[in-house]
Amino acid sequence: MDLTDPKASKKIFDFAKKSKAVVEILVNNAGFGTSGRFDRMDLRKELQMIQVNIASLVELTHLFLQGMVERKNGKILNVASTAAFQPGPNMANYYATKAYVLSFSEAVYEDVYKDGVTVTALCPGPTKTEFFERAEITKSKFLNNPIAPIMNAKDVAEIGYDALKRGKPVVISGALNKILAQSVRITPRFVIRKIAKFLNKND
Repeated sequence: MDLTDPKASKKIFDFAKKSKAVVEILVNNAGFGTSGRFDRMDLRKELQMIQVNIASLVELTHLFLQGMVERKNGKILNVASTAAFQPGPNMANYYATKAYVLSFSEAVYEDVYKDGVTVTALCPGPTKTEFFERAEITKSKFLNNPIAPIMNAKDVAEIGYDALKRGKPVVISGALNKILAQSVRITPRFVIRKIAKFLNKND
């Protein structure tokens, strides 16, 4: 299913409903990124990113959440990123979409957890997937960073699944990623911007 299609999320929900499937766990893992100066990016692709990373996630969450609340049972895992904790020059739109996912997930968690439903935001750092190739940032400093090595996708998935089972609102994969994410809180914003810009360079 192509989630760049605004009608795709409703089609998924309608299929589940027609199949009489009782969805107790929803994982919103679809997403992609792009790289480059924002003024030079393809606007159509940037809007597609918002559709996939944000709009489809919000719609699927809303559609399936209602049944979960009625049954007072359900768990949702939304995949955000450590990119959610700071702005990302050279990947401005991607970082912003992940900040939205984190904020949205935490807020909805607070809305519904007393009804027996939990929403977990998984915030992985750089992970061994096809993401970097698709975003055309294979030469990014993130890929050659000894301070925060790239994690295995299986390990990240296990961390997310464990947090989902326990109903945690937020989980950051990897001890070092946790430290780096928290350090953003005490570091001046202009410094954070410069560091992110350096790490996101594709040369």
